[in-house]
Amino acid sequence: MWKKNEASRAKARDFLKRNTERPYSIHTLKGAVLWPRMYNAFTLIEMLIVTALLCVISLGIYSTFNNGIKIWQRLNKEVPEQDLYIFFDKFASDLRNSLKFKGINFSGMENQLDFAAIVNSPRLRKRTVGSISYFYDPKTGSAYKEERDFACVYAGARGVVREVLKNIKSLEFKYYSYDIERKEYIWQDRWLKENLPLAVWLEVEITDGDKVFKFSKTVNIPIAG
Repeated sequence: MWKKNEASRAKARDFLKRNTERPYSIHTLKGAVLWPRMYNAFTLIEMLIVTALLCVISLGIYSTFNNGIKIWQRLNKEVPEQDLYIFFDKFASDLRNSLKFKGINFSGMENQLDFAAIVNSPRLRKRTVGSISYFYDPKTGSAYKEERDFACVYAGARGVVREVLKNIKSLEFKYYSYDIERKEYIWQDRWLKENLPLAVWLEVEITDGDKVFKFSKTVNIPIAG
């Protein structure tokens, strides 16, 4: 019996030496060998901790990525009101800088406005006297700005045309002046006089999907009168 137990203990030592990094003592109880526990695998607590950490990290990455997408969409989204405010600022700046110049008269219609101003001349590569035109095309639903230097105006040639506002449902100009006969200030749909009007009123309706927004702006002309 003793030799049998000794042989069992020898086999156990050989097994532990081959299959474990650290040798463990062998305990016997009534001749039976108690095998040592193996500690090469993860415990349940360790697995739960790792899973929780992965969830927290994944949530942080998803939140950052989602916020980045929202910011990108907001920056690239077309905002009709923002484009309209930019158009109003450019229009008001050009109109306030209008001037009286022989050969370029102020001409105002319901959907078009022409006046003399300082423009950029690609031909001369500098700023010079010319004409600025704002007009609305119902076919395209856009407003355009055309700049012509004095040479183009004299030759009757087209200038540089740029689209300044789109998604327009309607656009209307009106012109403010003093009527000597009626002795009162009035708004007119057209302006074909030699002098400049006191102010120009602009009303625009723009579409955003199924919605329609109406905006208006009045621009005073400093040199008029």
